[in-house]
Parts: sequence; structure tokens; C-alpha cells
Amino acid sequence: STNDISKSLEKNGFFAATPIKTTYGKDIVEDDELYFILINRLQGESLKANDMYEGDYKSKARFVGEIIGQLSLALEKIDVIVNDVNIYENVKNWALPKIKDLLYLPQTICNDYLETFGGLYDNLPKQIIHRDPNPGNIIVSNDKWGFIDFELSERNVRLYDPCYATSAILSESFDENDIDKLSKWIDIYKNIIYGYDTVAKLSDAERKAVPYVFLSNMFVCIAWFSEQEKYKELFEISKKMTKWAVENFNKLLIE
Repeated sequence: STNDISKSLEKNGFFAATPIKTTYGKDIVEDDELYFILINRLQGESLKANDMYEGDYKSKARFVGEIIGQLSLALEKIDVIVNDVNIYENVKNWALPKIKDLLYLPQTICNDYLETFGGLYDNLPKQIIHRDPNPGNIIVSNDKWGFIDFELSERNVRLYDPCYATSAILSESFDENDIDKLSKWIDIYKNIIYGYDTVAKLSDAERKAVPYVFLSNMFVCIAWFSEQEKYKELFEISKKMTKWAVENFNKLLIE
């Protein structure tokens, strides 16, 4: 499905990393149970999370939101086989029960998430998403830009991609004591969503759901990291990030 997505995007005029065919005209080489693929390297530079805070950071954020919006519109037209994920059910049935004691989440927060996001979920557009549009997976070259690494692509709420981008930027730069940077991140977060909205118009339900989709990603990450000994440091950072986000939830609302 990764190859199908990349090839479909290239046909739609996107800067995409497509497979190099073998001498037999195939995309993939199979060796017993192993699969090998050679991908064209996109010429350009990947964005860096910390660079998002420099210079005209609001415009940079809008640009990221706009190109994720363009990607979203292109992925909406693609029909390939991917996993179908219900992020609300994942959080409700697995992540939240697992982490609410780890995070000491107030029951009021849990109830608000379940009631508000649960009420919005069915009205949110679902489609194929990238699933990992962090700055490192965005390649820019002069007037061209593109995305790499579609290995995690799935069918989910389309809002997941712009929300994930905001959380990826925060995770690579999070410092609970750096008030100025956190304030800038709030602007970056909102401008990514605003940029996305200019391209892939958000519905009223999506606007209300943005902070809940952001939290959904954080809840799932913490639940997964809690089971992985080698990601102990990321687990601790994610806990601090989520605690901060919950405490500043009103700042994450989209007007």
C-alpha cells in the first residue's frame, strides 16, 4: 500500500518518493519471508522541528498546515488497502484505562474527553492519512515539497495528520520551564490548523475536535511507550507534555 500511495501521489503532481523497478519490472524483491524495495531519494532538505521557532514562525506553521492540507485532499482520492483505525475507541477501551492513573488524570478530564469527543467522532471525516507527518518527513526543494515514509498510513480521522504534526514539533522541543517557547508553540499549533483549514476546509465538528484529536495521539503514545522499556525517556517526556497540554487545554481550542 505504501508503493500504491506514493505512485498515486506522483500521478497527482506531488513530489513523491516512488519505487525503482527491478530488471523484471517489479517494485519489490521477495527473498523467503523478507521484502526489499529501493526508493527514489527526494532531492531537498527535510524540515527541522526546532527551526519552526525561528524567524517568522507563524508563516512557517501556516505553510506546514497548508501542505498537509494539500496532502489530505490528494489522499482523499486514493483507494488502497490500509488498516481502518477508530482512534476514539482505541483511547476509550485501551489507552485511557491504561494511563489515567499514570498521569493522575482528573475524572472530569476523562469524562469530558469521552463525552465531547465521543459525541463529535461520528461526524468527523475519515480517509487515508499519512499518520506520521513530522517535520523530518516533509521534504522541501526550492518551489517543490513532498512527504516521505508512508509506512504507517491508515484510514483514520483526517484531522489526525495536522494534529500529529503539532505534537511532533512539541515533542522534539518540549521544555516545561521554557515559557516563551511554549507560548510560541501554541501559535505554531494554531497556525498549522489555520493553514490546513485554508486548504481542506474544516467543519464545525472538526474545529471542536482538534484539541481532542491532539490529546488522543498523546494518550495512545503514552500507553504504547509505557509497555516499551527502551522508550522510557520518551515515555517520561510524553507524560510531561500531556500533563502540560491538559493544564492548558483551553489554549488548544480552535476558534
